[in-house]
Amino acid sequence: MHVVVVGGGYGGVAAAMKLKDHCNLTLIDSRNSFHHNMGAQRSSVEPGFAKKCFISYEPTFGKGFKQGAVNAIMAQEKKVQLVGGETVPYDFLIIATGTGGPFPCKLGMNVNEKEGLAFYDEISQQVKAAQKIVVIGGGAAGVELSGDIRDDYKTKDVTLIHPREILVNDKVNESFQKTVKDRLEYLGVKTVLGERVSNMDELRAKNFKNVVVKTNKGKKIEADLAIPCTGLKVNYDAYKTSLAGKTNNEGRLKVDQFLQVEGVKDVYAIGDCSSTPELKVATGAQAHGEHVAANIKLLAEGKEPKPYTINEKISMCLSIGRSGGAVQMGNGWVMGDWFARFIKGKDVFTGMTWKAMNRKMPPDQ
Repeated sequence: MHVVVVGGGYGGVAAAMKLKDHCNLTLIDSRNSFHHNMGAQRSSVEPGFAKKCFISYEPTFGKGFKQGAVNAIMAQEKKVQLVGGETVPYDFLIIATGTGGPFPCKLGMNVNEKEGLAFYDEISQQVKAAQKIVVIGGGAAGVELSGDIRDDYKTKDVTLIHPREILVNDKVNESFQKTVKDRLEYLGVKTVLGERVSNMDELRAKNFKNVVVKTNKGKKIEADLAIPCTGLKVNYDAYKTSLAGKTNNEGRLKVDQFLQVEGVKDVYAIGDCSSTPELKVATGAQAHGEHVAANIKLLAEGKEPKPYTINEKISMCLSIGRSGGAVQMGNGWVMGDWFARFIKGKDVFTGMTWKAMNRKMPPDQ
């Protein structure tokens, strides 16, 4: 049995780790290393932290890892095609391509570890040098980045701009919202809510340095450095043509109760590229990966697969600076600084991620 996993993010790695000792596995990713994206904000502020956020695939998966970019799913032939024309056959296929967005909260699909480390070294030096910083986008990434900057550099002027009145996600409860806003206020992060940045093209043209950030309501904010944390889009290049009729209007693959792509036998979609009506977070992608891996093992044994239960409970942990944050539990309970600091603030889950890939995290330099 040959299982191919396209995409080595949180969901793809979770599936691959569950399957690698039970089948012939090929994990395909355009990068040479897993990027622990939850550490991107800390990597942007603390020089050298990014070294903890890249975990090379080969020591974990050996010959089961293949570096390359998939550009077509040949479902009838049960093959995937890579850029360059090479094809890889499969018995089962798991598509886990995730989402992309602007640096520093996301890395380009083709950015390898060496390049990524250089990029984070550069942005951390820019943050260190800047006195007035504007963070554009108040999702989880923007909130965490703003908090990390002010926690490490308490004299910097940090402004967070978000087009909605609700930060992070509109599915979190009011208590979580209040905890997030209180934490930002405590750290001294200024917030501009309900206003959208209106001159993004101008900011890009100036590489977001020494700019005036303008909003649609007329506000103007001078910044030595502006950092975009907006515009996440599904990475659909692997299937946008070959499975064009199987996607929704966001580019996510429509799946059935088993996370199998509707009408496409033995092909599954997990994580951000899956159409499940859930909060798209790393833990959700990991749950998808583990569930599909378990079902593939059942199918290989001639047993019936189990349907996936949609997780309607909202759970989220934000580290807003090293010393605090906000946590919403699945039962709706909200915890503040001490709990966020205990479970995430110290290392933003880097140690846990290395351990999940059966690796030992390198010591601090």
